[in-house]
Amino acid sequence: MNHIFKLLIAIVLLLSITPMHIFAAAPSSMTITKSEEQTAYDNIVKSLLNAETNTTFNASKISYKDIGKIVNQAVANNPSISYYNGLTASSNGTINFKYKADRKVILEKNKKVNMEVDRIIKENIRKGMSDLEKVKSIHDYLVLSVAYDYDNFLKNNVSDDSYEAYGALINKIVVCDGYTKSMALILNMVGVQTIQVTGIANGGNHSWNMVKIDGQYYHVDTTWDDPVPNKPGSVHYNYFLKNTKQLKVNHQWDETAYPVATSSKFNYFHNMNNMVEKDGMYYYSDSKDNLLYKMDKKTLKKTKVLGDKVPYFAIQGQWIYYSNYSNGGYLYKVKLNGKEKKQINSIHSEVMFIKDNILYYQNTKTKKNLKLVL
Repeated sequence: MNHIFKLLIAIVLLLSITPMHIFAAAPSSMTITKSEEQTAYDNIVKSLLNAETNTTFNASKISYKDIGKIVNQAVANNPSISYYNGLTASSNGTINFKYKADRKVILEKNKKVNMEVDRIIKENIRKGMSDLEKVKSIHDYLVLSVAYDYDNFLKNNVSDDSYEAYGALINKIVVCDGYTKSMALILNMVGVQTIQVTGIANGGNHSWNMVKIDGQYYHVDTTWDDPVPNKPGSVHYNYFLKNTKQLKVNHQWDETAYPVATSSKFNYFHNMNNMVEKDGMYYYSDSKDNLLYKMDKKTLKKTKVLGDKVPYFAIQGQWIYYSNYSNGGYLYKVKLNGKEKKQINSIHSEVMFIKDNILYYQNTKTKKNLKLVL
């Protein structure tokens, strides 16, 4: 009689997955070779990518009790795997997979995701970009185009889509897993080595990414860089390219299961609020004093643009449009060189973004969204 081993993995338990490269099977009386592990792993990946309901493994060499570890690693290493919801492994060498949706639905959603990934790469990744530029571009795209599914999270009513790349790239609303899978999916497609990390933050299950730039690993928590509630046009960099020591302040994870990030090379990003990149410069509001600065991308030379407190701003052509918190939060504009400053209104205004030659901003008092044709 076959001994049935059931591994029912709920969404929160899916977060216990670990990368393939640190795989170690549980102690067993069987002798398991690397090639046998790899064959089982490859079969599992192929089946899960195609949303197939079953596959096989060599039960004479690999215990059915070890299959759960291999499957978890397959899911962690392949962000294209979606809607997986557990398995039943049998001692006769068969694995039956469970999903949160029908195969036809999953494959159709995956098709839409793949098309959207191609579009995002085409519009945001240019030939000759460095790995840093690729990571920043996709980080910014996700923060600007996706909102955290906060209301449903509070109601404990988050949909299955919000845990997947589909939620981020198609529905544009997700929780942390959606950000993490989307980041890994897109960056891996453009040649940036990316790992999905699972752990705990703020007392709850959480996920984020590690990326490899110039031979060094860094943590990127895109979820925590997206303001909640959502603020259109606003991107934070507090959790962009952090090292292990920095992230450990408020994140916990099994550090033995992932690479150690030691570099502080990109610490300058962490003080940037609402940064805009233009003409080889980073224009940003410094989180320490809220003043507007610019930094040369190559030399990293920092120069103060304006003495006003500027928590919100946007750039169009040679003009910076900003909320002047040194004068009532009124809407102002100033040239990129900090000259020709001019007040536009006498309303406490929160600048959001510019699109199609229109500045979108909000009356902070009434919460009414306003527009200004530039």
